[in-house]
Amino acid sequence: MQSLVLVAALATLASAFPALRNADPEQVQRAVEISERTTSSLIDRQQIPPDALGISAAETNCGPTPCLNFDPKDQLVSTTGQNAWASPAADEIRGPCPGLNAAANHGYLPRSGIASIEETISGLGAAYNMSPELAAFLAAYAIALDGNVVQGVWSIGGPLPSDPITGGLLGTGQGLSYSHNNYEGDGSIARNDAYTNNGDAHSLNIEKFEGVYAVGGDDPSEEGRAQRYTLDKFRARYEDVQNEAIATNPYYFTGLFSTIVVVPAAYNFVINFMSNHSAAEPSGYLDGYNFKSFFGISGSPGSFVWNKGQERIPDAWYRRPTTNPYTANDVAEDVGIGYVAYPNTLKIGGNTGTPNSFTGVSVANLTGGVYDAQSLFTGNNFACFSFQFAQQAIPDFLKGPLSAINGATNLLNANTNPILAPLACPQLGKSDQGLFNSYPGRAYSPTGPATNYRT
Repeated sequence: MQSLVLVAALATLASAFPALRNADPEQVQRAVEISERTTSSLIDRQQIPPDALGISAAETNCGPTPCLNFDPKDQLVSTTGQNAWASPAADEIRGPCPGLNAAANHGYLPRSGIASIEETISGLGAAYNMSPELAAFLAAYAIALDGNVVQGVWSIGGPLPSDPITGGLLGTGQGLSYSHNNYEGDGSIARNDAYTNNGDAHSLNIEKFEGVYAVGGDDPSEEGRAQRYTLDKFRARYEDVQNEAIATNPYYFTGLFSTIVVVPAAYNFVINFMSNHSAAEPSGYLDGYNFKSFFGISGSPGSFVWNKGQERIPDAWYRRPTTNPYTANDVAEDVGIGYVAYPNTLKIGGNTGTPNSFTGVSVANLTGGVYDAQSLFTGNNFACFSFQFAQQAIPDFLKGPLSAINGATNLLNANTNPILAPLACPQLGKSDQGLFNSYPGRAYSPTGPATNYRT
């Protein structure tokens, strides 16, 4: 198993370099050479064992494809002029995702907190170098499940303003703040599980933030410049958070796209999108200063304060280079590496009404035998499983006229099929959602007040 993991991981590194297809050919060749030399050197010296944990530990803050060059003109993100930071007004929506809140506070996303697919692609590309197909997919998914399909918009926080024309079709979109189990899920990096906080999974929990902040080191200063965060450290933290949730949340549930893919991907997004880049560290670094700025945190360890809705992009901050956008395939690769490195985090199932009652469901039963625990991480299978699973969420979650549900399905498929097409995925029939009927957390779906704009 370990040898298969290593082969798969090395293949991942090699296959990831087409993401640099717009770069100079010499840069691409240098990327391949550095990757091969670094990996073989680490293994030869046995500083990092040739296994999944070693691959996870060796991964840079740029994800599957290292960032090799630093171009300050290309990578500097403006925080002045039209992108100057401003605290959100009372009618401007903010929500559970710090990166989205920061982008809106700087005008990269509409300051209203309500965005279209086009605005999402443009804004998240400019602020973080998220690839167009990934931004389009995430926006389409949010629109289809929690937004307004007719108007083509979604909310980064609470419910969308009611629409008298379209509201009767699928109801008023609840936004990301109240998207439990369809977008947001249990086990967040710094938010509460919805059930344990009266349906509020969007407010930051300082104790959870203290816990994740501590994995970066023990710098006691307010700026935290000596702290360092990596994908591997966050993957290990995710396992701890899962275990805490199972022990405290009787409704803990993980079995859908939101929890199998989105939740661990959110941990990875912090590293891949919030790391600062420099000539000395072209693949990026995330320290306490930048981490706190993006999360709206002030103060020192032990006395942190969450400043609601005040997330900001730090001044003199440099995003990942244009030649290396973070793609939908990168998302699947990073989540997959995490699951193979920390296999206990791949949980499908949930608690059955009491803490520590977790009961699992097998991948084979869920997918009708198309995938199983061993084949799931072979070739492109995990990417296929991830995005196929997302497509199946629409008819499962939405209630309303068939025409409206079809509209939502068509929107999502139009932005998912371009991701799936090159992967040559096996045909996945309807997943057996009935396997989740015994889990009370599966049906738990809090809704937000109509006036919940800020968070």
